[in-house]
This record gives sequence, C-alpha cells and structure tokens, in this order.
Amino acid sequence: MKLSILMAVFNRLELTRKCLLTLESSLAGVISYEVIIVDDGSTDGTRDFLGTLTEPYRVILNDQKGNFAINNNRAAAVARGEFFCLLNNDTELPPGWFQPMLAALEARPDAGLIGNVQRIPATGRYDHFGVVFAAWLTPIHYGQHLRTRPPVTELVTAWSAVTAACCLTRRATFFAAGGFDEAYVNGCEDMDLCLRMHRLGLRHYVANTSEILHHKGSSPGRKNHNHTNLARFKSLWADTLRRDFVPRDARLAARSYLRGSLAQPLRTNASKFCRSLLVLAGLSRWAT
Repeated sequence: MKLSILMAVFNRLELTRKCLLTLESSLAGVISYEVIIVDDGSTDGTRDFLGTLTEPYRVILNDQKGNFAINNNRAAAVARGEFFCLLNNDTELPPGWFQPMLAALEARPDAGLIGNVQRIPATGRYDHFGVVFAAWLTPIHYGQHLRTRPPVTELVTAWSAVTAACCLTRRATFFAAGGFDEAYVNGCEDMDLCLRMHRLGLRHYVANTSEILHHKGSSPGRKNHNHTNLARFKSLWADTLRRDFVPRDARLAARSYLRGSLAQPLRTNASKFCRSLLVLAGLSRWAT
C-alpha cells in the first residue's frame, strides 16, 4: 500500500460525501490508496453512509468522544501506507492536487509535512499558502483573505508550518515525531506536530501548484477550545518560537494580519493591529 488517507469526521454528511467524491475522482489511476475514516459519534446519518462504503475505505466508529488528534492517531495506528495524507472532510479536491505534493515529499529528504494552497468556497478568497508565527506567538495562515494569488516562481516554498487540513508526510516521520498530542482539543495540534518535526531537523513545505477548496471550520464545536489550545501551545513552545521562528516570520505575519483586518474589521484585535504596524515600521522587538 502506497498511501493512507486519514480522516476524522463528525456530522456534516453533505461535506463528507462531496469530499470523498472528489477524492475518488482525483486519485483514479494516480496511486494505490486506502482511506481510514474515524467517526466521532455523528448523529446526522453519517454513520449509516459510512456503513455503505467498501474498499478502499476502512471505517472506525468511536464509542466515546475523541478529538482531531485522538481520531487521527487511531487512524494512523492501523494505516498500512508508506505515506500518510491528513485530510479534513470539509475539503474538495480537484484533479492534480496530489501529484505536486508527492513530488515535493519525494524530492526533499528533510521534509516533515507537505501542504498546499487552500481557498474558501464561500468567499472565493485564499486562506493558506503556509503558516507563519506572529510576534505575539500565534500561528497565522499567510495570505488569508487574498482574492488573487501572489506571484510565485518556485514550485515548492518552505514555511515554518502548514495546516493539517490537507498535508502529506511519510509514515515513518509521523511516528518518529510521536503523532498528534492528544491533549489539544481540535486546535493547535497540527502546529505542535510541525514544531516537534522541526526539533527532529525536518522542515515544512507547500507545493504551490496544488490548490484545493476548504470549507474551513465546518465541524460542530470546532472552535470551542481555541483559548485553551493556544495557551497550551504557547506554554510548550514560547521559547522555541521566540528563538527560531518569530525573527524570520514577524514581518510576514504582521502583513498578513493587517490584510485580514481590512477584510474583517469587526474581528480585529486593536493590540495586534498596532503591534503589526510597529513590526512593519521596524519599531518593535520581534519577541513578546
């Protein structure tokens, strides 16, 4: 088995159906694969639908509530592929999304996670070209809210982290890093994994010619634990972020935050807005 696709689902049956249809269509004749789906107690007919699936699908039904980290670790434990693709069920996958990611992973022995470009269907705006860390130690999706892609000449770009909504890694790499930290509840576990891979000497990349759609934050309760997750992440990684990431990321993060403030002014944090201005003006220290 070449590829194992790991997917955790909770309700949103209509998105799961669409994701799997586009997945099957886009991978037909491309690579041998299995899809391991862990259902976290869905109540909207998802379990009945999953019961109809046959090869290449394998389904795990949770008896007790898990979370993104727990469920993906469960899927990884039974996966047989040389490569793991972590994939949200709220994504849509056009033809050609996978090949650039696999090519990037195979060409870079130091690769931890390979991500891709993501756009939000509801707004038509981009959401992810890679992840940078702001001066206040928060991960930011670079390029959020852009209507058009910035010019890029490289097929692959290095970033401090990438989102696990859709990413590719080697099986051995995932387990060497310890998998996901299950103390996170649906947030920051992917950033934590990126930093643990970084500690192993690995780097993260985005395959720029791979672009997908992502109905971001669609799972019920997705953001209920954001504050706790971020507090845990900072408590574990503050020193590493200040030393290794913020100095090179702060200006990119500030630029991205200000752009997002223009797109969503009612959600803007005044302190972060001012800090971003100071960073770009060269009047602020990188670290908080």
